[in-house]
Amino acid sequence: MDGISQRFVRYETRITFIHVYSYENRNPKGVLSNPFYPKDQAFDGLIQLLNLIENMLNALGLSQQNVEQRVFHQMKKTFAKSQPAPAQPTNGKPIASFQISVLFRQNASWQGSVRWIDCNLEAQFRSVLELIGLLDSALSVQKPPL
Repeated sequence: MDGISQRFVRYETRITFIHVYSYENRNPKGVLSNPFYPKDQAFDGLIQLLNLIENMLNALGLSQQNVEQRVFHQMKKTFAKSQPAPAQPTNGKPIASFQISVLFRQNASWQGSVRWIDCNLEAQFRSVLELIGLLDSALSVQKPPL
């Protein structure tokens, strides 16, 4: 081969679960988990959720990025080393649960599929912005469709 190391990655490692316990003012709070990641991670807000997913993808060696992340200043190095708080036990049932599979990270974004577990609905997304729109559409409804 031409210097690129090939590594087999099981499809199951790509599946990440998001359990949302509250969605006030379009601010999701919940728990992120992946069976192949050491522990569940709590998130409080969309930016934290997206950063947790990105860090998890990097740690598991999944869907390698094809561009370097850009930042305004050198805070990137310290930010990448910060560890989120482990998930705390939650009381009650999540208001929504999602299964996300990021298949590719191209053009500085993600491509994959998201399944709204509670309603067994699935959609493909071609960017993080499209993923955010799909999550918001599910979390903004009062009751899941039948």
